[in-house]
Amino acid sequence: MTSKSSYLLLATGLPVAGLVAWQLGARSGAGALLGVLAATFVSALGLAWSERARRLGRGRPLEGVAFTFLAKLGLLGAGALCLRFIPAAGEIFDWSAYLLGFAAAVLWAMLATSLPHLRSLRPARSSAQ
Repeated sequence: MTSKSSYLLLATGLPVAGLVAWQLGARSGAGALLGVLAATFVSALGLAWSERARRLGRGRPLEGVAFTFLAKLGLLGAGALCLRFIPAAGEIFDWSAYLLGFAAAVLWAMLATSLPHLRSLRPARSSAQ
């Protein structure tokens, strides 16, 4: 499984999020969808950062993971605070639905980006029996 597969798996969560947002309704659905989009965007950036570090042969493979974690944490907090305390944004997006959508997308992103690594941990089958 390549990084292209990780990007595709990451993107498969977006239609599901759209359907859930549609079912939730106006303000809650918009907040949840905004959270999913924000988390998916940062996850895709982190995946690209990790792939770039791997391609360049840098000795710091966890650089992308650390960058992604800090970016997600910052975006989670900044987004929730903006939606909670800026009245114009709060009228359109529900801040608690934003947090739930963000958390759900982060869990999905962890699964989608972990699959290539799990596959590489599988022991190789020997041809001699």
